[in-house]
Amino acid sequence: MARKTKVSEPSGYTVLIVDDNQDYLAATRSLLEGEGHHVLTTDSGIAALEILKEQKVDLMLLDYYMPGMTGEEVVSELRTFNLVVQIILQTGYVNEQPPRELLKRLDIQGYYDKSEGAEKLLLWTDVGLKAAYSVQLLTKSRKGLQYILDVTPDMHRIQSLNDLLQGILWQIAGLLGVVNSFLAVIDEGGLRSTDEEQTESFLAMVNDDTELVIRASTGRFAGHEKVSDVLDDERSKVIYETLQKGRIRILKDTTLVPLKVGDLIIGMIYLDRQVIHPQDQELLSVFSNQAAVAIQNSQLYELAAIDNLTGLYTRGFFEKWLYRELRTAFRSRQSLAFLMVDLDKLKQINDQGGHQAGDRALMIIGDVLRRATRSTDITARYGGDEFAIILPNTGEEGAWAVGNRIIHMLEEKRVSIATGELFVHTSVGISILEPHTFKPEEIPHPIAPEYMDMMSHILIRRADKALYESKQRGGDQVYYDRVSVVKWLPLAPMD
Repeated sequence: MARKTKVSEPSGYTVLIVDDNQDYLAATRSLLEGEGHHVLTTDSGIAALEILKEQKVDLMLLDYYMPGMTGEEVVSELRTFNLVVQIILQTGYVNEQPPRELLKRLDIQGYYDKSEGAEKLLLWTDVGLKAAYSVQLLTKSRKGLQYILDVTPDMHRIQSLNDLLQGILWQIAGLLGVVNSFLAVIDEGGLRSTDEEQTESFLAMVNDDTELVIRASTGRFAGHEKVSDVLDDERSKVIYETLQKGRIRILKDTTLVPLKVGDLIIGMIYLDRQVIHPQDQELLSVFSNQAAVAIQNSQLYELAAIDNLTGLYTRGFFEKWLYRELRTAFRSRQSLAFLMVDLDKLKQINDQGGHQAGDRALMIIGDVLRRATRSTDITARYGGDEFAIILPNTGEEGAWAVGNRIIHMLEEKRVSIATGELFVHTSVGISILEPHTFKPEEIPHPIAPEYMDMMSHILIRRADKALYESKQRGGDQVYYDRVSVVKWLPLAPMD
């Protein structure tokens, strides 16, 4: 295995070579140390297993045939207590075991013929270490995300958002050794804080579209309410630039991790430490995705209440979500469709079949609306026998399709009463919010919440008017005209 030895920077990996040929051990050790790897050696399978029980090893280069235990026997024993170590089997006899059969039968990553030389060995070593990297990343990520996975089932029965946010920070601190960090979450709610337990932390909500308010913290950031309280203007500017781009950003002494669910940025994790190692950066990426989903779910469950009769969201949750979707539609310049749906002739159903028949009709409507819409659409019982639907990123054609799908799905729906059956029909009214055409310099910063409230009222009023027209025309139909098209109101001039 003659090869000119080079000196490399430490790779951070540990390789265990197991071979009963002392010359091969020495040559291979020199070769791999030249690549920057920390190398352990032993000449027996039994000794290798003891090393693997006591030390962290990323990759084992294991001779297939050795006195005492064969390589295959070592692998079988190893997998009873360690499933992470990656293994490359080596042999000096080409036909000793068919390679494909071994790879299939054993949990190993490669099979190296010693006669193929140093370059091939280094190739297999790289393959094994890349596999080790992936497995370790997944293992580390799994441990890092365990807190979120554990608390998710509890989010329904307790108000756990505060615990979740602080837990995310402590989990990152445990994984990356972060001491000083804070987490800010975007939410349209009001400011809240707590002094629960004697921990360096506080929790708050954001009260507009742009300003981040600290919700959980550790170390020197404790006791502050706003990002502007702990960072200078230049660093705050970098924070908001990172939020807009939605990607992890590594600075000289800081790591910024946006919390993103789809196109929606819900917050930012700020780490007062430069995370350099690619594995840790990937961990942060995986962690932030899971954390963002958990946070959003927790927020939604705190806001949401499900209507017991129809299984749809209540009006309070719906109005909150409409505000959020309006903000998203504005930022992304997307259209937004709004549907008002009303059960036709509910009084007749109640008069002929009693209120239980009316309730059954409402339950049918709820089931149809859930099946007629996408998982990303928001459907709610707006009040009494009225329902409302938000269709994000949807124009006239998509709104018409959903409205007519509802009508079609109800064609054969009936409610049984003592004297026979009654059909269940609905009327549907549509309003469409078109994408805005404002230039960037025309958009004030921040946009007042009252502006979104006005747009919400206009959208609802137009859909309600279309619903009235549908009723006036006999019901059991979808109505939409050009009056139903909503344009964004003029923005207040910038100072």
